[in-house]
Amino acid sequence: MVTRAAHPAPTVPIVRCPFRAVAARLVVALGVGLVCGSLLSGQAGQVVEAAEAAEAVGSPADVAAIRAAAAAYRAALAKGDEHAVKAAWTADGDIVDGWGRRLQPRDGGLLDGGPSAEAGLRPEYRVQESQIRFVTADVALEDGAVDVVLPGTTNPIEGWFSAVWVRSGDTWKLAGVRESERPVVADDDMLEDLDWLVGDWVLNAAGAEGKAGPAMEMRVRWDAGRTFLVRDARVPDVTGGGDAVEVHQRIGWDPLVRRIRSWSFSSDGSRGEATWFRDGGSWVVMQTAVLPDGRRETAVNIYTYEGGDRCAWRTLPDALDGDDGQPARSTWIRVQKKG
Repeated sequence: MVTRAAHPAPTVPIVRCPFRAVAARLVVALGVGLVCGSLLSGQAGQVVEAAEAAEAVGSPADVAAIRAAAAAYRAALAKGDEHAVKAAWTADGDIVDGWGRRLQPRDGGLLDGGPSAEAGLRPEYRVQESQIRFVTADVALEDGAVDVVLPGTTNPIEGWFSAVWVRSGDTWKLAGVRESERPVVADDDMLEDLDWLVGDWVLNAAGAEGKAGPAMEMRVRWDAGRTFLVRDARVPDVTGGGDAVEVHQRIGWDPLVRRIRSWSFSSDGSRGEATWFRDGGSWVVMQTAVLPDGRRETAVNIYTYEGGDRCAWRTLPDALDGDDGQPARSTWIRVQKKG
């Protein structure tokens, strides 16, 4: 099915990720409300009869038409064809990604239409086999699995998706997509793999007119029980017109989702949560944050330990936020304590 890029698409999620978006997010069982409005208006017996009759409704030609529409949608995402992406959706169609964000593709924002397409920075979607079921002659549900490979990474983020397709004249359009991440095999020992983060780090930020600005500082340590990595950072205002932001973060194993997760709190009133994925020698961090004014933002950061006292830090563009589509790369340097 479908969705997009901090994601899959039914053949495609929507990363921002990453996640946006990544990401990492990916599909959840579809909210029946999108389809049930008409079905549940009658008696329960009528609903059962409608469901039974629906099994005989979907013809091989309809299934083929839906799969063709899904393939065309994925192609539009890959090309960055915003017009074609919007045309694939109904007027009120929406996506709810694995982070709980609701997006309406017809309003735009799924693609930035900028340099990211030319630079090959769009996520790659590898859709597994999906199943299509017909609710009525004009409404179908597609359920499947999808792997999302973020730019600059090799290991996919695995997820599920559910999509609602509705007939529109001679074509099929998307009316809704729900995404969720698939469970992974992992344990709390993975947190030890981040032990290299411990220490004091600095990174020089670019100030006004591209000149070197004040350094960003980061200190990482284990907590008393060695169950969390505690990271405190100081982010200067590179414009010189405001105060530095202090950020406190805890990175630990979350037994509920069986993933390494982090929780951050900033002195400006913002807060964030993130999921950490191992990708060879790198860690992909898909984060969502709530800003002081209530707006939500996402980010995809990639940390690569280069050995010794160097850590490469990359941030990926978030097409949903309408940035310029250009990735950023910096290097953190660990500083040795004096004395």
